[in-house]
Amino acid sequence: MKIIILTHENNRHFYFCNKIIENNKSVIGVIIGGKYNKKDSSFIRKIYKLIKKKKILTYLKNKFLNFYFKKYGEAFNQEKNKAEQKYFKSSKRKFFKNYKHLLITRVKSKHQSINDPYYVSLIKKNKPNIIIVMGTCLIGKEIINSAQFVINLHTGLSPYYRGGMTNMWPIVKGCPNMFGVTVHEMSLKIDAGKIIYTNQPIINKYDNYGTINCKCIKLGTTMVNKTIKNIKKNSFKSSKQWTKGSLFYNSDWNNYVAYKYFSKKKEIILRSVKNIHSQSLPKINLVDNGKKIDVSNI
Repeated sequence: MKIIILTHENNRHFYFCNKIIENNKSVIGVIIGGKYNKKDSSFIRKIYKLIKKKKILTYLKNKFLNFYFKKYGEAFNQEKNKAEQKYFKSSKRKFFKNYKHLLITRVKSKHQSINDPYYVSLIKKNKPNIIIVMGTCLIGKEIINSAQFVINLHTGLSPYYRGGMTNMWPIVKGCPNMFGVTVHEMSLKIDAGKIIYTNQPIINKYDNYGTINCKCIKLGTTMVNKTIKNIKKNSFKSSKQWTKGSLFYNSDWNNYVAYKYFSKKKEIILRSVKNIHSQSLPKINLVDNGKKIDVSNI
């Protein structure tokens, strides 16, 4: 059983790599820099594409809001970076000290993205049985077809919250029971593949988006290791997503959202601590090795 990991290159991604490698001697390689997605550098062509896709007004609105609410965006990033430093400090150094020999390559600017034929050929050459993904751009069909199992760690609670920064949006949207993490089979749609595991972190009144997301990464990494173990034992199961939920794109984020986050953070975190499964909140189900669980009965 051969495993390849596709991920990015921040401390949180190297924490993930380290824990997967520590628990699985069958990891044969790692590709980092997977979030990079080369875009056209021409400003005029970028504006043309935005006009063609009818997204120019969103682009201009976000530019204005990012300028006007700049201090909130900066504070948000500082809070997130502080949390990741606390939870994952030195993970990158540990990887290069102990596991550098497993590094296949880093995604480089001369290739379009991790989906470029160059990286696809490297993956196929190694003939993995399992590909584990965390924190990359959207994985394409060629990579998905390169292994029997392609498993993704999503720091959000699918199927309810899919896409980017999905442990931040429950604060902005006022849904204190929607924090969580998902391990699912990779599909061509964003965080929409069959679910293997979902879980929710224990939250305290001092938490924020950054610390909640870090807790979810640690929790999700444990679930990925359980998934690999289940595959090896032939006890792997998954469940088709039962609702569409909400999907968040990069264009949904701007510094005004950061302002709303700070204005609601304390209230939503406290509500989550007091009663995460309140009857007044939307009903949710978690998944344990493909089995749906009604958490309102727990």
